[in-house]
Order: sequence, then structure tokens, then C-alpha cells
Amino acid sequence: MATVLITACPHDTPTKLGYFYLRKAADVLASYGHKIVFLRSANLENFREALVTYDPKFVLINGHGGSKSVTGCGTNVILAVCGYDEDLHQNIIRENPGWMMGRIVFLFTCNTGKELASRLYEEGALAVAAFKRDYIFLSEDADPSRDKRAYPFFNAPVQLAVTLAEGGSFRDGVQAVKDAFNYYVEEAEAQGDETKAKFLCYNLENFVSYGNGKL
Repeated sequence: MATVLITACPHDTPTKLGYFYLRKAADVLASYGHKIVFLRSANLENFREALVTYDPKFVLINGHGGSKSVTGCGTNVILAVCGYDEDLHQNIIRENPGWMMGRIVFLFTCNTGKELASRLYEEGALAVAAFKRDYIFLSEDADPSRDKRAYPFFNAPVQLAVTLAEGGSFRDGVQAVKDAFNYYVEEAEAQGDETKAKFLCYNLENFVSYGNGKL
């Protein structure tokens, strides 16, 4: 059994949807006996404290992401490398990629696959998955539990966590995400929903991973 750290801070539409689906994923992971540490209001201080206290094997971060950084609650950057992040319009002067050393990391955010994900891997993360451009989704209801249009965009990525919880490898989890996206693309096409199919394809094409697939 492993310890899993999840950060998801609901403060706008994307993060509210992310929070809803990661809470559900957390319940699935817990049902397999994994210890779940869930930060609903993540900032640099409590993120670091959780890493030191619980030493999680798997870290799943949802927030707003740029090429060099990712946020927790609001604009609080919790993981970053130095430089100007054009996506988040912030100049990052301190970095902490080494915090992910020895861990499996999933950055469920926009843009972090451009640079941050690979830097985490170079600095010792066992494996990293992320998206290298804006993550685009469709929505039809302010209540995530009723938002059927958003469902495939959020259910597909969480298959990585679910697969790991079930005992699958990181490679299995990456493939599960790709399989889920492809399934929902085919479903959208069969329904004649070209817009949904297009954006699901876009997210799939921008899904990247680094690391040991046998983990």
C-alpha cells in the first residue's frame, strides 16, 4: 500500500471540476487501502509539510499550470523551476523540482508538460505525466455532479491514478488514460459531437509521460 498526496483547490470552474473528480478518485484509491493525503488549500508551506510528514509515493497535482510552474490554491505556486513562466505570467526566482525525487507525479494541469514535467524527471522523480498545452474541456452545468459534458474530459485522466491503485504499472496507467480518451473520442464521433471529439483528441495528443514504465 502507498501514500498518495493530492492537491486540488476549487476556486474557479476548471479547479472545481478537478476537485470533484479527484475526490472521487481519492475514494477509489482509499478503497484499495492506500493512505490519502488531500490538500484542498495547498500552498508552498503545507505542500512541503505534507511531503516531509507523509513521504508520498504518488503525487497528483491539480491547479493552473505553466511551462515552469503549477499553482495550488489561487496563485500560490507550489512546484516550479526558475525562469519566466509565460503561461502564468510569473517570474519564478526559486525552484524545488528535487521535492519530487523518488516519487511518481501526475500534473493534471495545463502546460506543465512543456518543461516542468521533464525537469522533475531529470531531478529524480521516478515517473511523470502531464499535458504540454492548455487542457481544453467542455462544460454544461455549474454543478460538477450533473455536468455530463465535462465527464469524459476529467474521467479519462484520473484513470492513471485508478490503474496505479489497482496494482498496475505507470506504463499501464498511461495506457489507461490513452485508452479512455480514445474511447470517449469514438463515443463523441458516434454521437456526431465533432467539437467534443476534437478537444478530446487535442488533449490526448498533448498528454506526455516520462519515466520507468515498469513502476
